[in-house]
Amino acid sequence: MADGKMAKVRIMIVDDHEVVRSGLKAILEPEGDFDVVDEAASGEEAIAQVAAHRPRVGLMDVRM
Repeated sequence: MADGKMAKVRIMIVDDHEVVRSGLKAILEPEGDFDVVDEAASGEEAIAQVAAHRPRVGLMDVRM
C-alpha cells in the first residue's frame, strides 16, 4: 500500500458448524491483520460466494 501499511488478509471461513465459524472469526478479527469477508456452511456454498467476496485465504474443515 502507498502509505506503508499492509492490507488486511481477506479470509473466508468454511465449516458446517456455526459455532466453529463464529469462534474462528472472534479469534481472527481482533488481531487487526485479518478481515473475515465471508462464511459458508458447505463447500458448495463457498464456491458460490467466493467470486463475490474474493478472499485471499480460505479456512476450511477438511472433513466436511
